[in-house]
Amino acid sequence: MKIWVARIPEEGSNYTGADPAGIIELDGDPFVRKAGDVQYELYAQRVSDELVVRGTLAVEMELRCARCSEFFSTTVTVSDFLRAYSAPDGTDSVDITEDFREEILLHVSGFSVCSDECKGVCAQCGADLNKGACSCEPNDGPSAWTGLDELNL
Repeated sequence: MKIWVARIPEEGSNYTGADPAGIIELDGDPFVRKAGDVQYELYAQRVSDELVVRGTLAVEMELRCARCSEFFSTTVTVSDFLRAYSAPDGTDSVDITEDFREEILLHVSGFSVCSDECKGVCAQCGADLNKGACSCEPNDGPSAWTGLDELNL
């Protein structure tokens, strides 16, 4: 998204709209199936030789659950977008697309889950435990951590 600096009145200007999902550049990402348009509500104002932009961003995304590996829909919201750009006299426009992308990606959880109640998959057979119990026998053998219990530190 470009903001045309010369067109901003002294009191600032509001911008509301949407940019295509392609600005996020997530094609080929195995953890994101699709993303909707990036919705924005921004306020921009020139302050001295800077352009200050603040507002909110939101995008609908389908993310892969870190527990069960199924895709689920969620809205990623950036409620505190704030940037200052150098805009000396004579600056025509400022492109803030890269900052949109950065803020959205920083707000996507590194451990996204479809719900707090998600049971994940069986560690032995990989069955989705949200769809029902699997037929695996409980592993009552020694824990992989048993050797650490024997250390005298």
